[in-house]
Amino acid sequence: MVVHVDVAPALLRWAVERAGWDETTAARRAPQLGSWLTGEKRPTLKQLKKFATATHAPFGSLFLSEPPDEPVPIPDMRTIGNAGVSRPSVDLLDTIYLC
Repeated sequence: MVVHVDVAPALLRWAVERAGWDETTAARRAPQLGSWLTGEKRPTLKQLKKFATATHAPFGSLFLSEPPDEPVPIPDMRTIGNAGVSRPSVDLLDTIYLC
């Protein structure tokens, strides 16, 4: 039995932005993303799991009503001129959460 799920388009955009994908990458890695964003189609549970894995987005976050705020839980000293990190990379967040 195929289970289709409702996901807010803002959360799909958040996951793509969080992963750092451009339009070409998004079209290649998630070909049906455009139809999901317009509401023309809904992703299946399996497609959504694959999408979450590809974007390194927590699967449960895709069911929230709005994108979560992800502050860096530790100071990031890798910046030039003490400029803060406005959007940490997915790899940095994964590493921090693993530790």
